Amino acid sequence: MADGRYTGRTTDVPCFKEGKVTRLNRWLAENGLDLSDSAFYSDSMNDLPLLEQVTRPVAVDPDPTLRAEAERRGWPVISLR
Repeated sequence: MADGRYTGRTTDVPCFKEGKVTRLNRWLAENGLDLSDSAFYSDSMNDLPLLEQVTRPVAVDPDPTLRAEAERRGWPVISLR
């Protein structure tokens, strides 16, 4: 914010695509944790960078692009509908 108005500028790495991995890794380091025995569920190809980091990636009602990628990689594809 500047002069009480939103500027539209970010103040840190945006939590989007690869930015999610950057921010997660920062948080893990700050808390002395790692991604061993981790899972991540997503419906969007935008989350592919994070899905690639965990031990148990799961595509949930995925968009067509993520569905194809999950199937190619042998990841579980589930529906909650």
